[in-house]
Amino acid sequence: MKRCLPLTLLAVMTLTACAGRDPNPVTEIQDGDARLSCTELRREIDVNSQAVRGLIDEKRDKQTQNVVAGAAGAILFFPALFFMDLKGASAEEARAYQRRNQGLVSRYNARGCRPAIAIQAYEPAKAAAEAKRAEQKPLAGKDPAN
Repeated sequence: MKRCLPLTLLAVMTLTACAGRDPNPVTEIQDGDARLSCTELRREIDVNSQAVRGLIDEKRDKQTQNVVAGAAGAILFFPALFFMDLKGASAEEARAYQRRNQGLVSRYNARGCRPAIAIQAYEPAKAAAEAKRAEQKPLAGKDPAN
């Protein structure tokens, strides 16, 4: 029994280390940012915004996966708990991209680049509510009864 306990603890610690990927956040200010033209700043902001949307989608998928693994682990198969992503890498990376974008937008606007950019944080709940409202609005010129 005494011999089995350390082996079990070692196995648990090894498997828990695999619970998700480590975050790799982007730095807010990078070498060469000061030399970027308005067009290059705009392109970098657009690329970062796409990355944020992708990371938020990844976070949502991981949350769903964690719920399924948690339910399966609690009810059916205990080792399924080791497949949960507990590190939250995508959320941390998304926040880092948002901070970087805020800095780039400030630089873009301070240079007087046009059109000016007003950055908004991507909020999935707000975006879903707006999409639902848009679906419920009748098309202009169409009779909703038809």
